[in-house]
Amino acid sequence: MPRPKRASGNHFTRGGQITFHSIRMFFQVNNTLVYAAIWSVIALTGVLTWLRAPDNAFWSVFYYWRNHIYASFGHNLNSEVTTFWSGKRYVGTLASQLENTQLIDLYDNVIHQIQINFLIAIGIAFAILMLAMSFFKRQGEKQSEDFHVRGFQYAEPKVLTNDLKKRAKKLKKQGVGNGRISDFKVDGLALFKREFEVQHMLIDGTTGAGKSVMLRKLLRWIRKRGDKAIIYDKGCTFTSKFFDPSQDTLLNPFDERCANWDVWCDAKEAPDFENIASALIPQHGEGDPFWVDSARTIFSSAAYRMSQDDKPCSTARLLSLILTSELETLGNFLQGTESASLVSKDIKKTAISIKSVLATYIKSLRFLDGLDDKDTKGEPKRKPFSITDWVQDDKQKGFLFLSSNAQQHASLRPLISTWLAIASNAILGLKDDEDRRIWVIMDEMPSLHKLPELDTIIAEVRKFGGCYVIGLQSYAQLVKTYGKNTADVIFDLLNSRFYFRAPSAQMAQISSKDLGEQEVDVSREHISYGANALRDGVSIGHQTVTRPVISSSEIQAMDDLQCYLRVPGSSFITRLDLHFDKMRDVTPAFIKRDYTPSPAMTKAYQKAIYFECVAPGMLLNEEERNALTEIQAKQFETPEEMKLETDQIQQAQRSETVKALASKESEKLKSDNAPQDRAHQELDESAISQDIEMEAGDMVE
Repeated sequence: MPRPKRASGNHFTRGGQITFHSIRMFFQVNNTLVYAAIWSVIALTGVLTWLRAPDNAFWSVFYYWRNHIYASFGHNLNSEVTTFWSGKRYVGTLASQLENTQLIDLYDNVIHQIQINFLIAIGIAFAILMLAMSFFKRQGEKQSEDFHVRGFQYAEPKVLTNDLKKRAKKLKKQGVGNGRISDFKVDGLALFKREFEVQHMLIDGTTGAGKSVMLRKLLRWIRKRGDKAIIYDKGCTFTSKFFDPSQDTLLNPFDERCANWDVWCDAKEAPDFENIASALIPQHGEGDPFWVDSARTIFSSAAYRMSQDDKPCSTARLLSLILTSELETLGNFLQGTESASLVSKDIKKTAISIKSVLATYIKSLRFLDGLDDKDTKGEPKRKPFSITDWVQDDKQKGFLFLSSNAQQHASLRPLISTWLAIASNAILGLKDDEDRRIWVIMDEMPSLHKLPELDTIIAEVRKFGGCYVIGLQSYAQLVKTYGKNTADVIFDLLNSRFYFRAPSAQMAQISSKDLGEQEVDVSREHISYGANALRDGVSIGHQTVTRPVISSSEIQAMDDLQCYLRVPGSSFITRLDLHFDKMRDVTPAFIKRDYTPSPAMTKAYQKAIYFECVAPGMLLNEEERNALTEIQAKQFETPEEMKLETDQIQQAQRSETVKALASKESEKLKSDNAPQDRAHQELDESAISQDIEMEAGDMVE
């Protein structure tokens, strides 16, 4: 039912009643104040005159006016008048008293004192009046404003700073800390407690809202401190601003400055290979882990077994071995390991499915080809680089950049995820040191694969000096990559939180809820009016409500470079308006490496495409193919990435290697199916013969 409209005449009446009632109350208050001020002036003038007047001052006023009144009423000037002064009685003529200089001077002095005291009283009364008006205003504001009961509060940045300093001094008295807060400042504002770094940080907000600006401010401070940092740089934006070849290392096989890295640089024991396999071949979400776990087992077993034989370890050899078309060859190499049963020719379909998952992810290793090239003197152009050794050597400083651009990102995602996992595990291998700081900065973290045991690592690296900074466009991205349970755990470990704009209501609601709630005593004013002035009135009531400190609409309405900040150690939420500090490039963001894959690596990649895309279509049924396709599709973040990868796959499918493997498998299938086809044919012929005999019998009858 539509809401009835109110007549415009009612608006006029309502407005008039409320206005006149307000005017009456205004004059009521002001009249009371004016009357009080007048009486205050009179009283103050009298009191001040009484206190400041000389002896016999008031008697002089009395006799002065008595004599003048007598004269004005026609008394004889020669008549005698009596005057009492200082305890003595004086008798004289009226004329002599009118001309008594002592009496006149004293009277003039009193009048002058009254005038001065009157002005002083007016000043005092005015000051009291202003104080009273200010008091009434504060009382009115106090009654009309909301009163914070408990929970978080919104405050200006300086209030947050003072609160942190106050708490730091209190903790010092308890024997904790040095009474100071962190020297990290955001645009000159000290907003973090001491050792906030090891409690980790979240930077959340949509694209272009200002997350990178905030990270640049943080990175400048980290560089100034001399801390180590592992930086995931999607888009090469931080590389161009901070990369210093004299002290930093870059890992991006498409970049000329890339260090020489392979699997064996950071893997020596079996658990090392298992950790690398877990990162290289991710388990997305919380689905069935069989295919992924099996692929990981084969990869780690093959890489570890290769490190134990007498032949040189190389990525091309590893890929060629794992992706060989003969299951028997791979099975013989892995004989005696737990993965041998997974490549048995007796379970060919299962083995093909596992190798399809393997091929999907390990083909990214082909881009490492050529990093170990040697110069004309036979010396390596690039020194081998171990992420683990770099992390665990306290003498080494600088940043480690893991970069990619949009065109390469889908191909490098498994590698970058692996490097980050290696670095994280290396931090856990350090000795406890409360002064050490090793930063792991991952802007756009959900654009990577699911990093194994990330929630556990973030929870444990504090005592080793690990500091994680995670950037997200939305919480939904984290859930998509890690699943709801793990995403919640990771989210809960990030104590310092920057929330930039979130355009969608759903994500803004999550940000609003995470910034906290407050219990508030809300003031509500009610106005009543009627034809009789006695019915006019204003009533003020209070109600306790629980509400978000920052509403979701406020999150949605923020401008670029604006964010809300919640830090550990304070109950205040503040808003920052970041200054855009444009930094000049100190080095090119990307220098393309002259990369031509070797024949062995080209063939290994073509084998990978065969097992990833062609073999499943020949050997698996539709349900099995769909299950594999679902796993493979999760490696892509956007449709554009999938299209780019599809173009490369289609080109590889036209290669002679893929055609030869497909032809060989097709001939096998024909030979394997020939006995079955003959049996089916004999059964069909037998059935036809029986049908003919039955029809003939029917005709005879």
